Amino acid sequence: MRKKIIKSIKLLSDYCMKEEYRGYSLYDSHEGFIPFQKFERKISFYTNQIIKRSPVNLRPLLGIKKGINPKGYGLFLHAYSKLKDIGHGLFDEELLDSLNHRFFYWLIENPSKGYSGYCWGYNYDWPKKNGKIIFSYTPSGVVTGFNCRAIISYYDAYKNNKCKDVISSAASFVLNDLYLSDTKYGLCFSYTPEKKDLVINSNLLAAEILSYDDYLHRKKEHRDLILGVLEFTKKLQNEDGSWFYSHDNETFEPKKQIDFHQGYILEIMDIIFKFSQIEKDDFLSVIERGLEFYYKNQFNLKGYAYWRYPKKWPVDIHNQSQGIITFSKFKDFNVNYLPFAEKIADWTIENMQSSKGNFYYQKWPFIKNKVNYMRWSQAWMMLALTIFFQELYQKA
Repeated sequence: MRKKIIKSIKLLSDYCMKEEYRGYSLYDSHEGFIPFQKFERKISFYTNQIIKRSPVNLRPLLGIKKGINPKGYGLFLHAYSKLKDIGHGLFDEELLDSLNHRFFYWLIENPSKGYSGYCWGYNYDWPKKNGKIIFSYTPSGVVTGFNCRAIISYYDAYKNNKCKDVISSAASFVLNDLYLSDTKYGLCFSYTPEKKDLVINSNLLAAEILSYDDYLHRKKEHRDLILGVLEFTKKLQNEDGSWFYSHDNETFEPKKQIDFHQGYILEIMDIIFKFSQIEKDDFLSVIERGLEFYYKNQFNLKGYAYWRYPKKWPVDIHNQSQGIITFSKFKDFNVNYLPFAEKIADWTIENMQSSKGNFYYQKWPFIKNKVNYMRWSQAWMMLALTIFFQELYQKA
């Protein structure tokens, strides 16, 4: 399996290098020459959905160009920094250094402007179902959180002290620009500075940034805020171990969406415990129940993930990549998890990687959506396979 994983990583890396790490994004429908965002809101939203779901890539016809996605750059930085840390001659050292420095300095030279600290958003206008447009480069706790995670990985590999300043600055963004809701369940940071909301994974990612700031500066300044976020997560876990994606600000009615975010939540909690020095004993049962639900309900034993529980199709590459990451990183919780991460990786390579090296977006029982997404598909699989290889090597 090692040889297969190494071959897959190298094929994928070669493909992304040839594309110069630029590509299409899942929700970039409004970046062409037709101003869909100026149309009636239903036209704007459903045009986005049609282009997103079409197995034929309509973007070239609409003048939508490949671009640099800040979150994609962060994911590649995370993956290549880990590859630098892993070593074993998988990649030329000078090449790794060149790529890592390129991604890191691009991120710190291209943050979203006009906020309290370093932050990032997506490189496209994003139409929502309610008619609102989240404009390009509007920062979010999600993009900023994943990019800060990548910067921590870069710091581990290179000990560049500039990383400390960037993380502290990102913490200022969280504290000053994101809304903080003090609810009966605990604390919740908003997804963006645009409005208050209660989204489980983005709230945790904001807390993750604060935990990095405390870790790098050997302090416990954000401890109470982080604990409040963890309490919110704990109390809104469903009895079966799952989490819904978000909740209404007033009624706490849930958006009943269960997908790869389940893996996100578990992984983020584990990272927070590692970097915040908060003891996870009080949350062990939360993590164990969450993992059990994820393992038993969201995957087929052959190694492919169900789309949105309980809906099974299509198999989405993002679900696959997160499954590989989560079960690799939680290998000590259950002897079955690392072998299952291997099964997911093997199934994904066999069924969703092309001979060119790129991974497909979705697979249905009889057809595949082969539209190439640099961030959603390639960057996530690059990171997932790297983390799996790292955990497999540590075991050996």
